[in-house]
Amino acid sequence: MRQLIGKFEVADSYGNHKTLKVFTNRQVGTVDFSLTNSGGTSFSIGNMQCGWRGPQLPDNTYEYPTNKVLMKAVKEAVNGGVCYVVEEKLFIQ
Repeated sequence: MRQLIGKFEVADSYGNHKTLKVFTNRQVGTVDFSLTNSGGTSFSIGNMQCGWRGPQLPDNTYEYPTNKVLMKAVKEAVNGGVCYVVEEKLFIQ
């Protein structure tokens, strides 16, 4: 079952804010992402260029024992791209 485990408010160097939602399906082991602006327009995750200066976004849950550890890995990946994390919320531990 796909669950929303947390979200990040991210911004680029121009100050444009977007919301990155993190979904997991622990039964299958997948991690999904949704990037939208305040008006609800969807954007490609590739626009954040994660992995450019840091790690890639996680693509499975098997390497992360808890959602908190997974969210930390997502934050490191986002900060390694052209965006940076402004605010972080974890909904499911």
